[in-house]
Amino acid sequence: MKEPRRSNQPHARRAPLGVAAWALAAALVAPAAAGAGPNGIGASDAAVRKALDGHTLRTLDGRSFTLGSLQGDVVVVNFWATWCRSCQRELPALAALNAELAARGGRVLAVSIDQDPRNVQRFVREHRLTLPIAQDGPDGLARELDLRYVPLTLVLDRRGAVAYIAGGAAPEGLERAGARARELVASAPLQAEGSTP
Repeated sequence: MKEPRRSNQPHARRAPLGVAAWALAAALVAPAAAGAGPNGIGASDAAVRKALDGHTLRTLDGRSFTLGSLQGDVVVVNFWATWCRSCQRELPALAALNAELAARGGRVLAVSIDQDPRNVQRFVREHRLTLPIAQDGPDGLARELDLRYVPLTLVLDRRGAVAYIAGGAAPEGLERAGARARELVASAPLQAEGSTP
């Protein structure tokens, strides 16, 4: 079952981060509304590409970057939260995938949507996570993409385009995302503009 995003405040009302329609979509775990992208992303294709290329992410150690700056690599982007049990189950597999892809022109990035970075830092420390983690909060890239639930994993090809989306808690989705990332990593690297193969 897919887990809708919710607050990580202990006694806070667990309300969605968007409008009422978002809550209904998350509660029903239904396909995105007409005009919205498939598999848990509500933003249009053009808005997704713009957000992925331009949104600044920050690692837990304070470094800033954009996914657009990673073009040339295959990038698996996983949106997760410390309060999401399904997300927690995926993180070891994502760490293993990152280790596998790292030497071959690929990488995995786990983007936390937690509000409080201290929760993320504590979780990473306690679980000894070794994959790259960005803490972006609920109002960052997840809102720009209009994510309908977490976990949600995107596989970006070497040009930064979305090549695969795996949404929800089913392990098969993450397995297929890993397989797609391996296929893309095995493909030829990007050629510089104007160069011949």
